[in-house]
Amino acid sequence: MSKPKSHKSAFSLAPVQFRDSAIEGRGVFARKRFAPGDVITPYAPRQRRLTVDDPEATLAAETKFTLVSEDVWVIVPDTSVPGGWLCNHSCAPNAAIYSDGPGRIQCERPIQPGQEVTIFYGWVTLNEPKRDPCRCGAKACRGYINFDLSDEDAHHCESDTPQGRAFRERFQDYADYLASIGQEQVLDGIATKLAQLRARLRQAP
Repeated sequence: MSKPKSHKSAFSLAPVQFRDSAIEGRGVFARKRFAPGDVITPYAPRQRRLTVDDPEATLAAETKFTLVSEDVWVIVPDTSVPGGWLCNHSCAPNAAIYSDGPGRIQCERPIQPGQEVTIFYGWVTLNEPKRDPCRCGAKACRGYINFDLSDEDAHHCESDTPQGRAFRERFQDYADYLASIGQEQVLDGIATKLAQLRARLRQAP
């Protein structure tokens, strides 16, 4: 007599839940404990990959959901399928986004069941200082998600003027903050944006 086939339970506890967040829209919430280094959820379970020079990738970036992977690909999530792209920003994040391969959200600080999984967006803007108000609720919330660079910053950043000293002090404060949350790579984006802004000003009539 043949042995009866074993059946796996049709129910499995997903590691995260996607639901309404007090921060903004929907968010990602832990349904189990996560320790630093644990992979929490894929960035986009269903996605398209475009080359960085594809015009469609530039258009898709306006949604703020795209992710540049390995400096070659732009990951465009299928937003009909929830994933790590729903993670909200926090000024005191407990997770981080990793862009290599298909992208993933990884735990940086212990996360308990029911706790919202948050990441640091690291947006850098030009002449839009109040574009992205922050509602993360962290004790040390910085007020805005974006770090803004102005034409005046670009003009005075290397000068020994009150404006130049004020910019360098603001930049150093932000650099120290980034180091405290392990997000020093954002400084590269600031340097690139600042160089672009300075080049544009030099070309202006």
